[in-house]
Amino acid sequence: DLIFMDIELGDGQSFDIYEKVQTDIPVIFITAYKEHALKAFKLNSIDYLLKPVDKQELFNALEKYRKVHSPSTRVAGNVVDILKKIQAKHADTYRKRYLAKSGTRLISVDINDIAYFYIKDRMQFIKTKNDKDYIIDWRMDEIEPDIDPEKFFRVNRQFILGYNTIKKVHTWFNGKLKVEVAPVPHEEIVIGRLRAGEFKKWLGE
Repeated sequence: DLIFMDIELGDGQSFDIYEKVQTDIPVIFITAYKEHALKAFKLNSIDYLLKPVDKQELFNALEKYRKVHSPSTRVAGNVVDILKKIQAKHADTYRKRYLAKSGTRLISVDINDIAYFYIKDRMQFIKTKNDKDYIIDWRMDEIEPDIDPEKFFRVNRQFILGYNTIKKVHTWFNGKLKVEVAPVPHEEIVIGRLRAGEFKKWLGE
């Protein structure tokens, strides 16, 4: 749908209608007065035509409407909406906390407090941002699909790093990378050549 509307009406201005009725139907305003232009474009206006209406300007206004409201544009908008809904749904399914062990105590660790996950002596650990280490019962292969891939990246078999924990990345021999993180880990973190490309892409997204 498209509305052609003269601004100056016999009993007032057409702007008054928008104060009483809400609509998202696009409109092309027609008037003899330039001073209404700014207000017109705030009201979902496609274009603003001055009287007497020029044939070419009318044609251009209709073309603008067709481009904005073409089926391909609507489909693209629908796809974007669907992707946003999928992302929101996935965000709700990512793990928000882990039950960890500290001696005989069980502690619930919020995902936002985790700096990285690591393996040591065949056991899985959480390293928190305040430099605490806790044992967890999840294997790395179980952790990886459970956490937000925008916030965490598995750099090798031993480490899954949080984005905010990464301080420096150094190029190394044979296309490898060496990563500095905080808190400082128990061993150097090296990313193999095949994984390095994905890691750099992840850092730049």
